[in-house]
Amino acid sequence: MALFLSRLIAGILTHPTAKGWIFTASGLVATAAFCVPFGILTRFLEGKDRVRDLGLVIKGCTIALLSPGLLEEALYRAALLPHPAVDPPSALTLPAYSRAAVLPLLLFVASHLINPRRESRRAFRDWRFLTLAAALGVACTATHWATGGSLVACAVVHWLPVCVWLFGFGGYQRLGGAPGKTVRTVGSSL
Repeated sequence: MALFLSRLIAGILTHPTAKGWIFTASGLVATAAFCVPFGILTRFLEGKDRVRDLGLVIKGCTIALLSPGLLEEALYRAALLPHPAVDPPSALTLPAYSRAAVLPLLLFVASHLINPRRESRRAFRDWRFLTLAAALGVACTATHWATGGSLVACAVVHWLPVCVWLFGFGGYQRLGGAPGKTVRTVGSSL
């Protein structure tokens, strides 16, 4: 437990350098390069259902920064993956780090299968969503490694695609929301 807490604290205290922000931007571009074509081709991403209520978008994106952005990245990346300030250099080589990343990535994807909200289960259990979640998890993991373990950088790579999906590609509706209505998420309400 002490190891996980030490890694989490180190991840919170690690801020991306200018080069780290370039890696973070690269993670976002790589995520979009895979997820957008895949989502459109499989008809999981639908641009016709954009949410146009700016207040709802701002509120939803603010909540998404906290959860899933910071919360999930604190758990699945910062606490579970090796960090340069905590772990030995041998744990930070690409082969060792990649091996260490397998279980957190599987846990991250699997966690979406146990969503308590009935309205969200259909979307979160869809193979297309799980594929997109796996791609996002890989991008967040690569960002963690490339930025020296920055929680903030991982949270940004997680948060921005979630907001784009929710409010630009029909995710809000898939989770039970509709224009003019609100949707409750785990631990919060939109």
